[in-house]
Amino acid sequence: MIKKINPNWYLVAGIVLIALSHTSFSINFTAWIAYTPLLVYILKTNGFRSRLMLFGALIIGWSLATAKIITPPLIYPFVFLYSVPIAIFHLPGFLLWDKFKNKKAGIFVFPLAMTLMEWIQYTFTPLASWGAAAYTQVDTPAIMQSLSLFGMPGLSFLIYWVNIAIAYILVFKPKNLFIIKLPAIIVISVLVYGVVRINIYNFKHKETITVAAVGTDSNVSGLPLPSKSINKAVRDSLFRRTIKAASFGAKLVVWNEASTFILPTEEEEWKQSLSKLCRENNISLYAAYVIPFSQSPLKYKNKYLFINSNGQIKYEYNKHEPVPGEPAVKGVEILKVNQIEKSKMGGVICYDYDFPYLAKNLGKLNADIVAVPSSDWKGIDPVHTKMAAFRAIEQGHSIVRSTRFGLSAAINPIGDMVAKMSSFDKNNKIMVAQLPVSAVKTVYSMIGDFFIYLCAMFLMFIVLNSKKPI
Repeated sequence: MIKKINPNWYLVAGIVLIALSHTSFSINFTAWIAYTPLLVYILKTNGFRSRLMLFGALIIGWSLATAKIITPPLIYPFVFLYSVPIAIFHLPGFLLWDKFKNKKAGIFVFPLAMTLMEWIQYTFTPLASWGAAAYTQVDTPAIMQSLSLFGMPGLSFLIYWVNIAIAYILVFKPKNLFIIKLPAIIVISVLVYGVVRINIYNFKHKETITVAAVGTDSNVSGLPLPSKSINKAVRDSLFRRTIKAASFGAKLVVWNEASTFILPTEEEEWKQSLSKLCRENNISLYAAYVIPFSQSPLKYKNKYLFINSNGQIKYEYNKHEPVPGEPAVKGVEILKVNQIEKSKMGGVICYDYDFPYLAKNLGKLNADIVAVPSSDWKGIDPVHTKMAAFRAIEQGHSIVRSTRFGLSAAINPIGDMVAKMSSFDKNNKIMVAQLPVSAVKTVYSMIGDFFIYLCAMFLMFIVLNSKKPI
């Protein structure tokens, strides 16, 4: 049957499955077969033209996946700023495997190469970790627990491995089914591990701290800047909600990213008012706001202040990884944690937490809870908040993600959203939750990128030594 199918239909199937597997409105289980048609296509074809068509299929598939997140204020040409680079990063995995597909250990080349290319993308480029195969499992908590062992690389590797094992079975029909048995056994083991880990964590009694996410009324995304009267109304509402959150028992309050605009000449007075707010209400606050210092062209600082309950400004942070095209000054501050009662608190801003290295750095500082002031848009709601849960599971800490134009959530160390609040719903813009005061140790927080280094060494060994055909 498979021999009678026109190879071009495999390209079509790959395009559809990639589009279904990633970003918003995804179907999680399709990721485990999404790349199989493209792998079969390579096994059934050869030549430069067919590989060029493969590249075209990757671009189309990722363009369709990216198009699902395009809603105002974004426009559709933005699609290609992500889809084309992601396709470029994925292509080498297919082409390298193409060279070794008939070798004995060739089956491992594809998952190894794809996992390494993902890591290179989110470690060395501004594309962050968008497009990682692991993110397709944002709605499968048991599978997500594997992140505590080897992080995203481990889960992505497993997904790619299952895809290629199925492709080999469809084309070669091997008598020795070890190539499908082993990944299947590992998938089952991962599921069992995840279920056990979730139940053990939930069974334990934990000391908690009350936290809150406070939303803003500001809907400004650029020029023109809001008037003084509008800005004052926004600030007044932020203060009222923060005081209300304190009355609910919150010890930590996190504002949205870009909660308000503060002119450079106003900042000193603004800091004094924030200190007074925290001191009088006995709260610690991550106050996120924007300071525009140029309007032609627009340039600003996208930052937060951490103020403790004594009213002391303990830390200032500028967004370290602005979204490509965002006119923000890139922050260079050394990450720092601050003590609130029994917890060590860290903080980043929105897109920062699409870069695992920042979470790893906070893990090294033994952060128990991480504040993530954020600002999304309808197209990436709620998937972007769900992606943040990956950092929680990897490092074993909790997260307070306070989101403008999206989903705010309090996320515990196993990725559960113990509280959530959508800015698109009619509500009081105050989310209150209980989070554990302590992080949990994870294997990944201790070994870091060890799995990636293993992948690199194993791939190099195969490339240099694989001579035997299947």
